[in-house]
Amino acid sequence: MTSYLQFIFPILCLFLLFIGEIHAQTRPNGKITKPSSKTEATPLEPKNEATQDPTNIKPNTQSGTEESKPEEQVEEDRFKDLDNKNGIVVTGSRGERRLKDSAVATEVISRKRIEQTGARNLGEVLDTQIGINVTPFFGGSQVQMLGLDSKYVLFLVDGQRVAGRLNNTIDLTRFKVQNIERIEIVKGSSSSLYGADAIGGVINIITKQAEKPEHYQFRTSYGNGRQMNFGSQGEKNMIADVGFKNDFVATNFFGGFNQAGAYDLDPRTPATTGNSFQDNNLGGNMTFNPDGQFKVKTGINYLNRNQAGVDSRATGGVFDRSNMTNDFLALGALEYTYGKRNMVSLRGNFSRWENHYKLDQRNSNELDVKEITNEFSSQGVAQIDHEVHKDHMITAGFESFSEELQTDRLERRNAYRTRRAAFIQDEWVVWRQGFVWRLVPGVRHDVDSQFGGQTTPKIATKVDITSNLVFRASYGKGFRPPSFRELYLRFENPGVGYVVEGNDKLRPEKSTTVNADIEYTPYKFWTLSLSVFRNDITDLIQYSFGTRTSEFANFQLKNVQRAYTRGVEAGSRVRFWKYFALELGYNQTDTRDLTTDRPLEGRALHQGTMNFFVNAPGGWEFALRAKRLDKRPFYSTTNDFTAGTSTALIDQQTKSVEENNKVVYGKPFTLLNVRMEKKFFEGRMSLFLGVDNVLDQYELTYNPIRPRFYYGGLQATF
Repeated sequence: MTSYLQFIFPILCLFLLFIGEIHAQTRPNGKITKPSSKTEATPLEPKNEATQDPTNIKPNTQSGTEESKPEEQVEEDRFKDLDNKNGIVVTGSRGERRLKDSAVATEVISRKRIEQTGARNLGEVLDTQIGINVTPFFGGSQVQMLGLDSKYVLFLVDGQRVAGRLNNTIDLTRFKVQNIERIEIVKGSSSSLYGADAIGGVINIITKQAEKPEHYQFRTSYGNGRQMNFGSQGEKNMIADVGFKNDFVATNFFGGFNQAGAYDLDPRTPATTGNSFQDNNLGGNMTFNPDGQFKVKTGINYLNRNQAGVDSRATGGVFDRSNMTNDFLALGALEYTYGKRNMVSLRGNFSRWENHYKLDQRNSNELDVKEITNEFSSQGVAQIDHEVHKDHMITAGFESFSEELQTDRLERRNAYRTRRAAFIQDEWVVWRQGFVWRLVPGVRHDVDSQFGGQTTPKIATKVDITSNLVFRASYGKGFRPPSFRELYLRFENPGVGYVVEGNDKLRPEKSTTVNADIEYTPYKFWTLSLSVFRNDITDLIQYSFGTRTSEFANFQLKNVQRAYTRGVEAGSRVRFWKYFALELGYNQTDTRDLTTDRPLEGRALHQGTMNFFVNAPGGWEFALRAKRLDKRPFYSTTNDFTAGTSTALIDQQTKSVEENNKVVYGKPFTLLNVRMEKKFFEGRMSLFLGVDNVLDQYELTYNPIRPRFYYGGLQATF
């Protein structure tokens, strides 16, 4: 208890300092001192054009100067950039739509929110989002959404697929925040637009675009924790980006260097828990728009990353492990707009993910491993968005996708397949009188070179019952073909005594998803939301124990299971006293493996989130983020290798898989992160300090997150 108070007390002191700062900059009557002579927009609403038009400012007859009257001075909305409520989204409809008009519920994490949370990568950004759980694994961090693992979530960059799954998992730490403008999240099946792998939803990373004639930004930070956990090497982050824009072209370029030592939750053993890493990333984008109608877009992202760790076995063996990764993505698009909302576009991308894995046993070479994995993918899309009528917006297109995997872990060393698809969707405004009713039917047909044709329909609806009460619902089908690793994997672990095998007879997993949500805004500063969901998956692919020889236990993938995930999400967002914003979320996720009649592994029944922001006068900002996760079941004989857990839990078993067949629960935990920032020189420069995992809660086997970690840094924008 004393250790908790040592860290809670400074947080309370910082909060009281904010209150004092607010009080110092307010008048006795409670009105805010005018920071400048410019008239500012009313709270919680965007600026009114009339307030910026000098012709609308009445002259002062006493002084003869033109200035706004004191009684017209109002405080600006300090959180207008936090939610992006009036922004444009693209993920739910595969085209640009206003967020408030989207029939598919889309969550947006804005650039302002990303900066205010102090996150360094995508995993840290998503960590306190309602309905999302981020967990560590040996390659970084992975996501669970609506009770489904990362392999069921499709990841996009600017609307186009990314390659590079490690054990079927996209590592969230690959994506650094310096080049992210916003993140769009669509929960539930989106296969009618995006095809395979979108059973659980879509996470679309939108990169930064130049918006000003000139833009320069630099950021550096340093962090560390207890020496017994982190050693003497701290974490260093340095990023920079520059952008230019004129009537003809807009460009944005970025680069970054990130380095950190490993962390260790059990100093009694030579093994490390979290990897050390060093990465360099750079990229940029360019948009040509010579006549306002025709656009040419290009973009490149490159990441070079080196990770290292130490593994130890119960038999006494110690292994030095390293991963060197090169991640390259090139994007391109041609867009032609006509009319008010019509567009014809051609988009394509090429992605290469290269991973060099090495396991070196100390004082021996008997169990050494060296593997090289190359994953290539390319995609091309031709799409038209056409307003047939004011009540009908048609989106249709053709898509071609190919992927190739080269790795030593495949029996055939090389695997290749293609997928062709056609899709169509109609955004239909059925009714406009009294209330607005939108109906969005859509269907997609994929032809996979290995698994034949798959048709995935979806229908979504949105009813604006009143201006502040909205109802949405959707029903859709989805599918996920087995990955190359699931089909052809062959992996032996003689140090522990098991073999993992793929199965080339596997069938695609299929899903049926139902979502419904209601959003109520009783006041401009307060929004309530409630949603329910259910996912039913058939032909579920899971590893199961097969046979045991005198030397090895054998695990193989089979289509033997059916499962469902269902749950409720409730949220509240409120802004109060002009400087404060509070978000509360609760998620109940009930899962069931219908073959074994028990909950799916690693899913918590209850989860709560909180985000508290303060944007005070004088350039002070404060963020407090929290997540409470309930206990989670784990089973020794059904470790889900494909979800990124890999063989970590089996490696730690001391009994044979036949003997150890009971459920083990990971302990509940509370994650608490705090951050404070002070801006100078009209916001062009800022200093920030933060603490991650303030309560220092972790668990070596089932929750190996980073212990308490302190950081600080500087950011400058010109």
